[in-house]
Amino acid sequence: MQLAFSKYHGLGNDFAVIDARSLDIDFPGALAARLCDRFRGIGADGLLLWTGSLEKPEMTVVNADGSVPEMCGNGLRCFVKHLLDRHLRDLRALAVKTGNGVLHCTVTRDAVGDVATVAVQMGVGQHAPSRVPLAQDVPLTDAPVLVGDRHVHLTALSLGNPHAVTFDLLSADDRALLGPLLERHPLFPQRANIEFVQVLADAPRRMQVDVFERGCGWTQACGTGATAAAIVAVEQGRMPRNEEIAVKLPGGWLFITVADDGLATMRGPAVHVYDGTLDLTPFLASEA
Repeated sequence: MQLAFSKYHGLGNDFAVIDARSLDIDFPGALAARLCDRFRGIGADGLLLWTGSLEKPEMTVVNADGSVPEMCGNGLRCFVKHLLDRHLRDLRALAVKTGNGVLHCTVTRDAVGDVATVAVQMGVGQHAPSRVPLAQDVPLTDAPVLVGDRHVHLTALSLGNPHAVTFDLLSADDRALLGPLLERHPLFPQRANIEFVQVLADAPRRMQVDVFERGCGWTQACGTGATAAAIVAVEQGRMPRNEEIAVKLPGGWLFITVADDGLATMRGPAVHVYDGTLDLTPFLASEA
């Protein structure tokens, strides 16, 4: 069985887009992990499965470990570019159903008419323990959390998927150690994406964010992570509302605006890499 896919990336966070509308295949779990393997498969941080219709598209994300997150900001930009470049070239806006509800996206196009950047209305960050979720009954807001023999100040929030943001000044070695420990901390029964944030002093409204992403590990970029970091920065008075905040990730820059009502919008690029097909038979056979 031949499987067609299209490879995209958003600031190095890479995905395989698959038209799954007529496929009777259970991708989550071991199959997705094998397909995303960088040595024996396509090589990707995750799969983006297109279901629904062209007029009302639905996107399901499957991480490289086979888990299914509620949302992926970089993935959504790639997904929108795929649909608008291949099927809906007259449109500059699209609503996509995700695990975090229907999200509205607008695009800019380059000189040949291809999508260059995508802006996504990411929603409002939710702090309620039931939404994150947390293994406690009160919100986690800039609170010290014991990890090993040290405390890290964390703010937890949900953008459909769970995040924990820290502005503590930590060395690269500290971040490398704490990222995977915090992702699986007992406070987060469904794990969490961990954002290490530093406000940059060389220019206004700029931050640097490193993300240990649930199901992927250290990533070149994380759209929901950048958005979560910007929301917390605004809430803590570190960044202004209604002004675009430039967020530097290892793969490049994303731009986040948080409105007075808390609604966050993320803007960034999406890039097509190549189209391909692979014989799915050995991947399915290895399931047995």
